[in-house]
Amino acid sequence: MALTPMFLAMAVQAAPVTIAIDDARFAPIDPRNPNGPQIAVLRGDPAAGPSDMLMRFSRGQGVPHVHSSDYRLVVVEGVMTHAKAGEEAGAKPLGPGSYWFQPGEQPHVDGCLSERCTMFISWSGKRDARRAP
Repeated sequence: MALTPMFLAMAVQAAPVTIAIDDARFAPIDPRNPNGPQIAVLRGDPAAGPSDMLMRFSRGQGVPHVHSSDYRLVVVEGVMTHAKAGEEAGAKPLGPGSYWFQPGEQPHVDGCLSERCTMFISWSGKRDARRAP
């Protein structure tokens, strides 16, 4: 019996991953800005494809931006806002356990209303960010 690529992919399963939040290794997204946003990669390679990560940043409002890939986010710590670009004034405060889905290529703005915000993010493809046009 010939093994098809789909069968082979189904036969190879990923190993389980367990990481306590205290063991997550946070590093600055931009090494030139050590006090800026930080990520801790939990699974995958965010520069190459799908991944899961923790992200944390300090109080403040972000700038309108887009990502190439869709992502799903759950607030772990702090109170955040998330809105379509231009609709920030009506953004509802989102505390721990709050969820959003953000389609790729749609301009949006995120903010942290607390001293610090931590979130879990699952990316459908590579992670990138660029200012919205």
